[in-house]
Amino acid sequence: MPTTITVRCKCGELLRVDQQGAGERLKCRRCGRSGEVRHSHRTIETRASDAHRRSARKAESHFASDFVTSLADLKYRIRQQLRQRVALWMDTPRQRNAGHLRRSKVAATPLVSAVSIASWAYLAAACLIAVMVWGFGDRWWPATILLFIGRWIFLLPLVVLVPAAALLRRTLLLPLALSALVVIGPIMGFRTGWRSWLPHQSEMRFRVVTFNTDGGEQVAQMLPVLLTEWQPDVVAFQECGESLIEATRHVDGWYHHDVRALCLLSRYPIRGVSVMNRDALERVKEDEVAGIGGSGDVASYVIQTPRGSISFTNLHLETPRKGLEGLLGAFDVRRLEQNTQLRNIESSLARRSIGSGDGPIPLLLAGDFNTPVESRIFQEHWGDLTDAFSHTGFGLGMTRYNGWIRVRIDHVLTGDTWHADRTEVGPDLGSDHRPVIVDLTLDRSM
Repeated sequence: MPTTITVRCKCGELLRVDQQGAGERLKCRRCGRSGEVRHSHRTIETRASDAHRRSARKAESHFASDFVTSLADLKYRIRQQLRQRVALWMDTPRQRNAGHLRRSKVAATPLVSAVSIASWAYLAAACLIAVMVWGFGDRWWPATILLFIGRWIFLLPLVVLVPAAALLRRTLLLPLALSALVVIGPIMGFRTGWRSWLPHQSEMRFRVVTFNTDGGEQVAQMLPVLLTEWQPDVVAFQECGESLIEATRHVDGWYHHDVRALCLLSRYPIRGVSVMNRDALERVKEDEVAGIGGSGDVASYVIQTPRGSISFTNLHLETPRKGLEGLLGAFDVRRLEQNTQLRNIESSLARRSIGSGDGPIPLLLAGDFNTPVESRIFQEHWGDLTDAFSHTGFGLGMTRYNGWIRVRIDHVLTGDTWHADRTEVGPDLGSDHRPVIVDLTLDRSM
């Protein structure tokens, strides 16, 4: 409450006096007039109280006004932020803020344009390579080269393009992801093995191991250990050297057979053996295209199992290396094409010697086909059979290692009466190939 009284003189001058000075005479400093201050205590209190209430109401009014203004400002700011975020998501030119304008300037730089063109071109190239591998492999020599090189090299552009897209334009990560899927899937041959998850009933389980031993010196020394580890029913070796042939002949409790560079071990009796006639292939070595192939080996067996007889074939077909070496050495395309033609003839002869697999005896084939599943030769002569790894293997399943080259050319193929449960590629055992281990079951309908 104020402790002074304000008095206005007739000249307009405001005079102040203490409340206790009521009744005293007061002289104006401007005009010189004087007069008595006449205010009761009640009047002073009332006037002071009224002045205090007016001041309080004025303060409340200012506070309410400031609060409403703050709320309106907060609402405006929130609305602006929402508009900016919607504009960023919709990317509409009309709603771009300063940050969007700066981003559009960056997007117009030559570097970003180059990364964009390279990303979409990489996707188109990956699709084209996939078509060439599956549609023209072993039919057109450039596609044949794609079959047998290390196809992982087609992932290398991602090392540069992915970081560049992440820094400059993230929307380019989508075509790059699609490109990676095309390379890993159709080109490199990645398999999920989802069929192995399906339930299946059977009356006989059978394990097959096929392995190109590259001479087999190391395998011969550890053969009993490998048989204990693998627990196979049949083992098919290719490129058996003298030491491995001798080792297979002296394994206790196993039936064995060897012919040329093929060796077979079986837990069950071998009732019949037939070897493919190679006369036509031997004559190739004497004509004008000598040295391009003609060394394929095929041996078929009838094995007596507890569930009856099965037909099992151990084979090693001609390598494309002889044709590829001619291309790399002197760019001799004709030599590569002749080698490919011979491999086609050899696969045809091998398939005719084995049979169609529609007979009453369940059919199994294992060995080094020297041909990936994408090859047109493989599709035409072996495509009606089931490739175990393609159905139940997980990953890339590479079986041939030669420097930077990785390719899956060792296979286990089955007829309709077999069901592949699991397929695994084994570790390095001193060869440029890896063993393939397949668990099979024989259908009840047999």
